[in-house]
This record gives sequence, C-alpha cells and structure tokens, in this order.
Amino acid sequence: MKKIILLLLSSLLLFSCAAHTHLQPLGKGNVDANVSFGGPIIKALGTQIPVPYVTGGIEYGVIEKVNLFSNLHLLPLAYKMAGLDAGFSWYPIEQDGLKPTIGIHPFLMCFASLKSDIEEKYRIYPVVSFSSAWQTGKGQFFGGLDMAAPISDPDYDDDAESLIFSPFVGYEWKLGRNTRLITEIKWNGSNIASENLAVDYLPISGYGAITTLFALERSFK
Repeated sequence: MKKIILLLLSSLLLFSCAAHTHLQPLGKGNVDANVSFGGPIIKALGTQIPVPYVTGGIEYGVIEKVNLFSNLHLLPLAYKMAGLDAGFSWYPIEQDGLKPTIGIHPFLMCFASLKSDIEEKYRIYPVVSFSSAWQTGKGQFFGGLDMAAPISDPDYDDDAESLIFSPFVGYEWKLGRNTRLITEIKWNGSNIASENLAVDYLPISGYGAITTLFALERSFK
C-alpha cells in the first residue's frame, strides 16, 4: 500500500503542473482563456526531459477583486483518466508602487478513472496557492507558493507529508494588446524526498522536482 501512496504523491506532483495565469483581478464580466504546457523534468532515455503536460483553462471576473477559474487536464486522458481543477482567486491587495498584487487562490483538483475495472474511481486534492505579482511596462514578474494536501490514510504510511509545498517564480510577457506568454519555474514538492517518489524526477538537493511551465493567455473584454 505504501507504493500506492508514493505513486499518488508522484501523480500529485505531475497533476499540479499548470502555469500560474491568474495573477491579477480581471474586473467584473471579463474573461481570460489559456493553454498551459510543460511539466516536471524527468530522467529518461539517458537524458533529462520535461513532461509534456497540457491543460486548457478559463477565468472569469465575478466582481472587481474576485475571479473564478477552471482548468481541464488533457494529458491524463491518454491514461484513461479525467482531470479538472476549479476554484477562485481573491486579491486583497493590489499593486501600489513597490507593493505587489497579492492573490489567494484556493481550488480543488479532481481526477477520475475512466477504466471500468477500477473500484476507487475518484481522487480529490485541495490546494491553496499564494501569489505576488509586480507589473512592469512590458509584463510582470511573479512568485509564490502552492500548498497541496494529499488525501491518504496515515495508517498506510506514518511518514507521509500532510502538506506538499511548491514555490514558483516567473515572468509574464506581453505579445500584443490581449495576448500574453507566461514562463515559469516551479519546485514541485520541495519538502518531499526524491527517494520517496515513484518517478525519477530532477530534484533540488534530493527533494521535489524542477518544473518548467509555459502558457499562452488571451483576454476577451
């Protein structure tokens, strides 16, 4: 059973791979759409390559400081799994000089097996993300931290982490009036020893997985 839990931890590292596009309040009634690609760097075939993880998402401004967002995870479909995350963003502080825009983003990641012979078909992972973003004339710098809570029974693994921490930094580039490119580096599972993971990721000091992420985002106003 411990091997199953380690696989779940590895899956959570993989499934949390979408670039952070919800960095600013959209304003009431405005919509953004995005496609994100990239993933943890793994050691395979004698080299180190990023997992080609792809998501497609949409974000909607409910009120001035609150957005709703959802992302469809496309790569799991190749393994007969459906993946979706959904949540909201709240921006209690907006940029003022050196003070950044602060965002709090709670959401749920939900995965379901499409195989008929699987008894336990559903997995739900609560996640909360914190972001800080500084807009410049041609884009914006950002950084923050994701905290995920894997749902597992501690009777199976007394040493399993109750939270998974994943810090990230990146830059958003303006490609036009309504289109942007997001480039991001994330340290997925920074508190998880790489020896406890079922996949051979590229770690930092023996922990987690270095992750490269990219996203194209377009505004519809």
